[in-house]
Amino acid sequence: MHNDRPLPGGGTPAERYAQRDDLPVWERDVARQIAAAQFGLLRVVRVMPGRWIELRDLAVGGGVVRAISHHVSRSARPHDLMVGRLMAGPPAPALWGPVGFLTRQSGRELCELLETYMEALGLDDAVGGLAAAMHMASREITVMLAPALGPANISPKAA
Repeated sequence: MHNDRPLPGGGTPAERYAQRDDLPVWERDVARQIAAAQFGLLRVVRVMPGRWIELRDLAVGGGVVRAISHHVSRSARPHDLMVGRLMAGPPAPALWGPVGFLTRQSGRELCELLETYMEALGLDDAVGGLAAAMHMASREITVMLAPALGPANISPKAA
């Protein structure tokens, strides 16, 4: 949720950290990747347990992305739906931070939450509206999915 929380004067904590002049280049690059990683509604397409996971981000549309995932790929199955952050590489895309698998109940709750945000913000139900609503509701999504975001589902970069 700290990736998405807007601060007075603009930017998020992650974006501001990535702009620091005192960071080594490699750390600034990683910080920019973290700042750009927003919550996605991810459909599992294929899995190689312990190695990688192929995902389609339903919130932003687009194609299938193969991400490094040593931990989450062990629990995921094709067609699973989850909420998480897909971070660009290098070296390759990876899941970053907590990942929550949706159940029917949590999926309904997420749908209701996002519909409320989309209506309140005047967003349409197109893909871009869904991504914007997920970004704005990141704190609520994190709280709602807290049990599913437990330590077993934490996915550090390149996990």
